[in-house]
Amino acid sequence: MAKDIYSINIFSNYSFAFLYFKIIFMGHKLIYLLIPFISILSSCHKENTNDIQGDINPENNKIQILFEVDKETNLKNPYMGWSLYSEGTYGIERAESYWTSQDEAGKRYAGVYYLRWPWSYLESEEGKYAWDYDENFKSLIQGALDRGLRLAFRIFVDSRDCEDEAVPEYVFKEGNYFTEYNKRTPYPNDRYFLEKYTKFIEALGKKFNDPSIVDYIDCAGIGKWGEEHTFKLEKDGVSRYEMYQTISNAYAKAFDKVINVINFTEREPKEENLLMNELEFSPRRDGYVSKYFPVSQQESFVSHFPSKILIAEACYWGGSYNIWEQENGKWKSWKDYYTELVDLALDTHANYLDMRTPTETSRLLQTNRDDVKRFISKGGYRIYPKRITANIHDNKISIEHTWQNVGVGVLPNNNKNLRFKYKVAFALFNDKDELVQQWNSEKVEVSELVGNKTIKGEETFDLDSHPEGTYKIGVGIINTLPNDSKDIKLAIKRPKIIKNEWVYIGDVEYK
Repeated sequence: MAKDIYSINIFSNYSFAFLYFKIIFMGHKLIYLLIPFISILSSCHKENTNDIQGDINPENNKIQILFEVDKETNLKNPYMGWSLYSEGTYGIERAESYWTSQDEAGKRYAGVYYLRWPWSYLESEEGKYAWDYDENFKSLIQGALDRGLRLAFRIFVDSRDCEDEAVPEYVFKEGNYFTEYNKRTPYPNDRYFLEKYTKFIEALGKKFNDPSIVDYIDCAGIGKWGEEHTFKLEKDGVSRYEMYQTISNAYAKAFDKVINVINFTEREPKEENLLMNELEFSPRRDGYVSKYFPVSQQESFVSHFPSKILIAEACYWGGSYNIWEQENGKWKSWKDYYTELVDLALDTHANYLDMRTPTETSRLLQTNRDDVKRFISKGGYRIYPKRITANIHDNKISIEHTWQNVGVGVLPNNNKNLRFKYKVAFALFNDKDELVQQWNSEKVEVSELVGNKTIKGEETFDLDSHPEGTYKIGVGIINTLPNDSKDIKLAIKRPKIIKNEWVYIGDVEYK
């Protein structure tokens, strides 16, 4: 029979113990199993082992591992987080000064860099794109990537309330447009405009349809600020529905590896069906915490959750006015406004919220740093394995694992462009931390982890033959697609990382 030897060692400076098991298989290998038992200890160390929580069963070599959830760290996971903005409405900031002012926010608090630029800033001449020749644009992008930020885009085409005309000059040569505030704006249903705009969208997609660095793309860009309201249509142009069909399909085709987003607004039923059902775009709502986003719209917006990711943006921003002068003095200070903003974002299951430009970022970090941390703690998703039970027998490993998301949002693994690419997984690593065997769970779908729901998986995997040596066992939420977005960092306190986002849970020794 197999003999089991176990001991417990409590380390005074860490909230974990190690359980040692020696298992002999008749006529097979000698395998040692070392699995860390993660416990939740008080802040004051106690020698009494009654503080340890878990189950040790020498009869069947069954070990239960309890992880403590991390609710504070900015995990910088894909598809969530505070967003820093490059607002192209009033010109483009210089990269060096921008990242000097946004350095702390970019490194410590934000997760995404969102560029909301007029088309003309990205294509000054036909076929001449900023990502090829504009060094400032390149530096802005690189500054974001250097700080661990991912990218998102909205390209708008309406010149009203924009410092410069939003569309390249060549579009006006043959396209129809209207003039307002001494600036020209194309009719978005003009055939020539649609021809050139969709050509630009195709070029943008060739460059940025890259899930390794991009989270999402806004898929319209028409109307003031690209929010799809107050746009004017040409009488002899294509129908409104055909306009949406042309633009949205161009984006969907060009960006099939990142999340497609559309602004949440009132639409004709046929348009709503196209955008939300046929193309399965995810909703984004500008104008949070304002009279422009009443409770009735909030309820409709939230109805898309959790099947779709939700993106929130504040209504009021900038430094040219006082917040206490807005909406009949509803807020006494910017601090009050930002607190209500975070409250509503959390109540409506938002994955993203805007820190915005240096003006707002500075205000938030000066007056509402606790609210900034609060959204980091609860906004988006924050997934961890509550409990893992492992049992080795007959050259197999049986694992029971229970998972929970303590954030208000969702990991949008079910988005059609993500294609269920994230899997709960377990793996063996050799002494060089090279992955030698991996098992993907079919029992836990991470996009279903919402609210207080926990999901439990019970699975048995074969242990393949490997050269003699000690192998580490790891757990993670892993992207199964090559050259794609990063793996998901688990919300575990003080994890021991093997490599990338794999968390160490034990050893197997082959002899």
